[in-house]
Amino acid sequence: MILDIETGLKNPILRTKSEPIDSITRDIHKLARDMKSSIRPHHGMGLAAPQVGHNVRLILINVPGEHFEESGFEACALDQHYVIINPELTALSKDTATMEEGCLSLPEYFADVIRPTSIEFTGLNLKGEKIGGKAFGIFARILQHEIDHLDGVLFADKALPVKLKQSGKVYV
Repeated sequence: MILDIETGLKNPILRTKSEPIDSITRDIHKLARDMKSSIRPHHGMGLAAPQVGHNVRLILINVPGEHFEESGFEACALDQHYVIINPELTALSKDTATMEEGCLSLPEYFADVIRPTSIEFTGLNLKGEKIGGKAFGIFARILQHEIDHLDGVLFADKALPVKLKQSGKVYV
């Protein structure tokens, strides 16, 4: 079933820290299926449970092969939904990169955000098995963005300030 996407900078569901999942029940499996159905029409690369109205620590990542040559995490194939329950970042690189981000919950906004370029993480899959490892590039960025959602943080909170255009300067 396709679920409605929660939107808005001040939406209380999006601003609430999500609860850990203690037991992987049928309801959790259904939520993961519904999240997969819900992200498809929007062509999103990531979705967190709060974005569909559930304040539990569940995310999914889908790196599109149309735009990327590799996912940035060996266990995540391009164009496949990768579900993570109770994800936690365990290490962040000192190296950072700036990239424009958007969000299904803030459809009218795009902004540059600085994030670590590689991370290490842990979590569970839908079978309750421990997963994780080192990730880089787009997977690392999406994972950080989605974990922010689980903590009630939106990318707009981390966006670089917008600057006024300067006359005579060439912009790309």
